[in-house]
Amino acid sequence: MDYTISLTNKCNLHCSYCYERHLNTAYGSITPEIMHKVTEFINRRNDAGTVYLFGGEPLLYKNEVMYFCENLKAKQFVITTNGTLLDEAFIAWCADKGIIINMSHDGADCDDRGADRALLDEHLKLLLRYQPETLVQLVYTQRSLPHLYDNILYLKEMGVKKVSAAMDAFLVPDDPDSFGDLMREQWQKIAGIQDLFVYELAVKRKYILNQKRSTCEICKKKLFINWDGSFYPCVQFQNIPAFCCGDLIAGIQADKARAAHPDYSMRSERCEGCEIADYCRNSCACRKMATTGTVRDISEAACMEEQVQILTVLEGIAKEKGGKVS
Repeated sequence: MDYTISLTNKCNLHCSYCYERHLNTAYGSITPEIMHKVTEFINRRNDAGTVYLFGGEPLLYKNEVMYFCENLKAKQFVITTNGTLLDEAFIAWCADKGIIINMSHDGADCDDRGADRALLDEHLKLLLRYQPETLVQLVYTQRSLPHLYDNILYLKEMGVKKVSAAMDAFLVPDDPDSFGDLMREQWQKIAGIQDLFVYELAVKRKYILNQKRSTCEICKKKLFINWDGSFYPCVQFQNIPAFCCGDLIAGIQADKARAAHPDYSMRSERCEGCEIADYCRNSCACRKMATTGTVRDISEAACMEEQVQILTVLEGIAKEKGGKVS
């Protein structure tokens, strides 16, 4: 089981695309009592694969992050941070213990993040000295899409070897046709960047070649533990009672949610009849909920992004195979 522990949904930035702002839930942070109960719960189950320490901004509670890393029994720890609160002592501590830090940075254009790019650059360079394989997570919006390729190149020129480029989940294009054309142009250029691991393209390539589809199931392989001690399938479902899967006292109680939502892992209604639907990740319930507020459909923009990325990968494979994709 992979666990995501939300230490807080508070943050020191105000990104225009922040999912927490769209969830319309109360803000809070983990207490020492909940922190100790979470540790006891996971250690008692003794099944932790990767533990993700998440927010909001988890490094607002750096001592709590360090407590979990030192006291939880897990194969791997991953911290997702906006990077503003990183310092060399903490980075060195993580490196010494093999703790992975994923950092957010939008490249040369950080206006939608509302962050000081110079500060992010400084902290990213420091992080790369200790963790050269750091995954840098970029978010692009309708405004920044024309500069997506340039923003990724900016990160590569800083020494970044691995990048993830995710679209603003709430994006609604003003002109879907021109938006799709521009997205296609940008991702084709991104696919041509040498010596750079692009998460979205790499995952699709692996899936297309292996033809191995993973099923999205409520609390089967992963569990989101909210800062108040309640359980949900994923961050996008937090504080939605119908998707609550238990808590630290009752334990995991996912059967009721599974029975109430048989459509949880269904392929999006928008995908019916699509020729490349078998390669699509739009059966992911978290992604559907993030973009439409339901588990039955995906947004038009997210559908376009999937099509563009899949076609980009298929074209690359076809070139390798002399123009044929099986």
